[in-house]
Amino acid sequence: MNLIASAVAKLEEKVKNSGCEEGSVSLARNPKMPVCQYPRGVCVEACFGDRHGHVVTPAPVQTCTKVSFMFGAPLESPVERTAACAIINAVTAFFCINRRVSACDESRHALCRSELAAALAGARVYVAGDARALPDGGGIVFIDDSADADVVLVVGPGLIATDSLAAVEGALGKKRLICLGPSTAGVATLLSIEHWCPYGH
Repeated sequence: MNLIASAVAKLEEKVKNSGCEEGSVSLARNPKMPVCQYPRGVCVEACFGDRHGHVVTPAPVQTCTKVSFMFGAPLESPVERTAACAIINAVTAFFCINRRVSACDESRHALCRSELAAALAGARVYVAGDARALPDGGGIVFIDDSADADVVLVVGPGLIATDSLAAVEGALGKKRLICLGPSTAGVATLLSIEHWCPYGH
């Protein structure tokens, strides 16, 4: 079972017998939505009830489905994982499990980067997923092999692309794993993985 399927299994336990399992959810690209400064990709927004969640992804999808489509599914394709991550974010927001569903204001970007740089000072860092605007200085060294990293940073696309997801799964329980931004918030919350989004809301 991959990491996303594990998060879905946790969500299924939490919403069991709530009546929301068969609730409808819509997914669509939303290029106008403000997103976190770190991930690079297409923003896919999920709407469930009166709550919204999104994921920045290299594999966008537009569809209407039910929450239960994810339950028990292997979620082996990037498009399926995109849908699952966006739905997880919306549903965990609906149940008030996840309180970081929207990106911070652009005025907070520099402060977030400097604080992240301080948290990573002196570390060898592998970035899972296509990223930008990463912090620098403080002796941070970005490397290409997750096996040699002290810290694995996960942006939204890192949960979607097959190679980067494999690197994240390989690091789980062995290295410091930090998920960045609202795209990763639902999965991180459900699986108790460290999450960095100090100014998201």
